[in-house]
Amino acid sequence: MNLVYNAFMKVTIKELAEKAGVSKTAVSFAFNNPKRISADTYNRIMQIAREIGYSPDPVARILATHRTQTIGMLFPQPVTEIFKNPHIAELVRGVGALCDEKGYSLTLLSPLKGVIDHTVQNAAVDGMIILGVDKYSTVHDAFRQRSMPYVAIDADMNAEYSNVGIDDASLSEKLMDILLDNGHRRICFCSLQPVAEDLAESVHSITYDARTQGIRKSVEKHNLSEEDKNQFIYIDSETSFEPCFRMAKEVLSKNPRPTAVFCNADIQAFGFYSAAQDLGLSIPEDFSVVSFDDLSISRILKPGLTAVHQNAYEKGLCAAKLLMEQLDGCAPRSTLVPASVEERGSVARI
Repeated sequence: MNLVYNAFMKVTIKELAEKAGVSKTAVSFAFNNPKRISADTYNRIMQIAREIGYSPDPVARILATHRTQTIGMLFPQPVTEIFKNPHIAELVRGVGALCDEKGYSLTLLSPLKGVIDHTVQNAAVDGMIILGVDKYSTVHDAFRQRSMPYVAIDADMNAEYSNVGIDDASLSEKLMDILLDNGHRRICFCSLQPVAEDLAESVHSITYDARTQGIRKSVEKHNLSEEDKNQFIYIDSETSFEPCFRMAKEVLSKNPRPTAVFCNADIQAFGFYSAAQDLGLSIPEDFSVVSFDDLSISRILKPGLTAVHQNAYEKGLCAAKLLMEQLDGCAPRSTLVPASVEERGSVARI
């Protein structure tokens, strides 16, 4: 009878508590918050749980607590695409660090059937971190309808929801100042591909708009003529190396070739460094490069890359902290993560 019971009957939390000589609350702490009980009590509970074959029922826990102990990280692109950009991997690493500390699972989410709102409406998570939206996006209505806490990364700063970002406009202006102060006028601007909000519409992100604002301010400050501005080249690129490399070779094969390239992500700069080597060109003698992100891997580039340094890991960690605050009942709040322009050897005077 015992063999049949052990093989086919679900052991309950009550039975485990009785065998361990503790309360059901202590058993719950052992599996969900071990720091609330002593090490001896925890070890005794876990040993007996193994002996009698007890494991907590996650569905029952969710029904009892109305919490999944899971947060979602929602991207505007398919999951198969997001990790092609190493900046995204660092964001996820930062979010994951706090999830590990707090005992939360992390679920990566992409637009369900091409629509971000559908993902918000259907995901079984306690809260979300979302990338690349602005205050006009319908996704905010979807979150409000679910009464779900959420934090945006690289959206705009306002009182309606939490956002973690950097001062893109000011930093972009400083980066553009470096190029213009060094005499560059024939500049190629490489933006990231437009964000897909649904299957029918693509828009540039709030980050793109802010950086464009900074570039314009720098241009106005330097009193560039229309002839100068007509030399600018604007290109969208994907966020993986091979497309960036092909794009860079195409740009550098133009006649006349741009004297400088303004990248919106290090992955684009990697493409230009590699293309230069393929084409027998030198940086910065033949063309200059500036970028955003300043990933740790970019330290291998020679010459060093002049870039806006933003710590993506810290940005993700900060977003996770703001979300955990909301899950604990705090009001939404936003913050700017420190960032700076690091001048190195990738820009020459012409």
